[in-house]
Amino acid sequence: MPEKSQTQTFPVELNELNRRVRMIEIKMEKIEERLTALEKNLEQFQTDLRIMKDLNEKKILDLKNEVSTLNDKIEAFIKKSEQFATKVELQKIKTFIDIVNPLTSNFVTKDELESEINELKKSILKQENKI
Repeated sequence: MPEKSQTQTFPVELNELNRRVRMIEIKMEKIEERLTALEKNLEQFQTDLRIMKDLNEKKILDLKNEVSTLNDKIEAFIKKSEQFATKVELQKIKTFIDIVNPLTSNFVTKDELESEINELKKSILKQENKI
C-alpha cells in the first residue's frame, strides 16, 4: 500500500508543478508583453524627443536670424539718427522762424519806407548845412 499512496501523490505533485509552471509561463508572457510595450514607448519617446529637438533648434536659428536683423536695423537707425538736428540747431531754427514769422513781424509799405527815407535825407541835409 505504501506504493499506491506514493503513486497517487506523484501525479498530484506533478499536476501542482505543472500548474505552477503554467502560471509562471503566463506571468512571463505578461512581463514580456509589458517589456515590449515599454520598448515601443521608449522608441516613440526617443522619436518625439528628436522631433522636439529639431523644432527647438529651428526656433533658435529663427530667433538668431531675427536678432541679427534687428541689430542691423538698429545700426541703420543709429546712423540715420546722427543726421538728426540737435537741440541747439532746433533753437536756432526756432529763432529764425520767429524773426521771419509774418504773423508777429511788423511790415512796412513801400510808401512808408519812401517817406522814412526822405525824412532821413532831409535830416542828413540839415545836419550837413549846419556843419
